Amino acid sequence: MVVIGGGYIGIELGTVYANFGTEVTILEGTKQILPGFEKQMSSLVSRRLKKKGNVEIITEALAQGVEETEEGVTVTAEIKGETKSFDADYVLVTVGRKPNTNEIGLEELGVEMTDKGLVKIDKQCRTNFDNIYAIGDIVEGPALAHKASYEGKVAAEAISGENSVIDYLAIPAVVFSDPELASVGYTEKEAKDQGFDVKASKFPFGANGRALSLNDSEGFMKLITRKEDGLVIGAQIAGPNASDMIAELGLAIEAGMTAEDIALTIHAHPTLGEITMEAAEVALGTPIHIG
Repeated sequence: MVVIGGGYIGIELGTVYANFGTEVTILEGTKQILPGFEKQMSSLVSRRLKKKGNVEIITEALAQGVEETEEGVTVTAEIKGETKSFDADYVLVTVGRKPNTNEIGLEELGVEMTDKGLVKIDKQCRTNFDNIYAIGDIVEGPALAHKASYEGKVAAEAISGENSVIDYLAIPAVVFSDPELASVGYTEKEAKDQGFDVKASKFPFGANGRALSLNDSEGFMKLITRKEDGLVIGAQIAGPNASDMIAELGLAIEAGMTAEDIALTIHAHPTLGEITMEAAEVALGTPIHIG
């Protein structure tokens, strides 16, 4: 199988088929797979995929076309100025998502749209019509199920007369790759670009007893805190159960918690959740399980 696109959908589905024994070639147009995540994180996924022995990752590869053959398909791609062809049984296209708003009558009604086909809404998910609301992938923002669910609750409350509004302070992003990746709030670079003076504190899964007992200790957590007061403004996790662990960091950001608040919260042992506490201790300069 050839997978066109090394974003989160391509990597998740490509990993599934690779685990089934399929030979998978991933073509990604940028310099790394999972370009929405820091290279330190995506490189862990890339290395784990290559270890499987049946996955080839080709970056800076721009797909030019697909042709059906008697045996399957031939994918043509431009790789660093050179045209190459890849024969496979199937091709999986995981790029080029767009809102499916055509031919459902929105323009006829006069619902305001963007030039990208997205529906314009206010803070209560209301369109320019008082009785028409829109949520999810057809409005601005990341196309994530949990964002849509959150907006749906706000819209339902607004319809029932509540003064609820959307507030995207911390939307987690998760990739169900191997290992899992998760991010919420600012990355270190994003925080610095916004003018924050921040501290990035890392704690490795390899220093966590639960991760060692699972025989899955590759990865890390990075906590982004504001230097002036230790306020938690972001976090990135690469490792087992990152998708579950990120919730605590999202709560910390939403609640305005500091690294000290997390460090002083007793976490059960032995759990992966202790990594969050220990990353907070690194931020405070008081780690006890790493040098």
